[in-house]
Amino acid sequence: MAEGDSIRRLAARLNSSVAGRDVIAARFRRGGEVPPRFDGDTLLTVAAVGKHLLMRFTSGRSVHSHLRMQGAWRIHRAGWRPGPAADRVGAWFDFGPPGVLAAHAMPVLQVLPTAREDLAVGHLGPDILTDDWPAAAPAVAAIPARRIREALLDQRNVAGIGNLWTVEGLFIAGVWPHAPAADVDVPKVLDVIARMMRLGLRHGTQSTTGNLRKGQTHWVYGRYRRPCRRCSAPIDFTAAGPGPYDRETWWCPHCQPGIG
Repeated sequence: MAEGDSIRRLAARLNSSVAGRDVIAARFRRGGEVPPRFDGDTLLTVAAVGKHLLMRFTSGRSVHSHLRMQGAWRIHRAGWRPGPAADRVGAWFDFGPPGVLAAHAMPVLQVLPTAREDLAVGHLGPDILTDDWPAAAPAVAAIPARRIREALLDQRNVAGIGNLWTVEGLFIAGVWPHAPAADVDVPKVLDVIARMMRLGLRHGTQSTTGNLRKGQTHWVYGRYRRPCRRCSAPIDFTAAGPGPYDRETWWCPHCQPGIG
């Protein structure tokens, strides 16, 4: 899942494989506009900011992408070009021997000046995976009218937390996901999520239980009506709503009792 830890792992892979390489040939598709040219440019570095990926070039341009649920950056053999069966390739960069880096089914893909990356990521709150991550993010606690699960998913409050880490973090913290943020110990929840995400980043996995066997990696996520791994009560579920942060939610009604 393309959450903050997944994007950081992707950035690390791309930095080790294609950063510092010259672009031999490239194509960037942009509707009816004149496509920007990257032939002869050099990829300096790849950075992750929350769930966003920034590829910075020596020309002073950055390629900004957001994978959401379906996008992917893939490295193909040198000389590869997308054919008719290619999965909606929005851009590709041929680096020669390392291979061709291609954006497949990328929902957000744009070029902007590196000096103006704020146009793409300036609205984000503090990144939960940065080295200077604070012990608390007051911005989340300052929205008492919001439910805690919505406040955590709003990237303007904290960047990098997705639905998986929100659901699992609230379970481990024993917090009802529908509780108002004002009634929750937000620093505690954020500390739980930050520690889980850093552990997952270190081990390259999104397992929250510590068990890597299939079907055993999560406490409540995706486990509607199955017994809670702690108390055996059936896991409850709320379907996604119309709001941008109203995602599918799983929780244990015994381990995460509702208010009132």
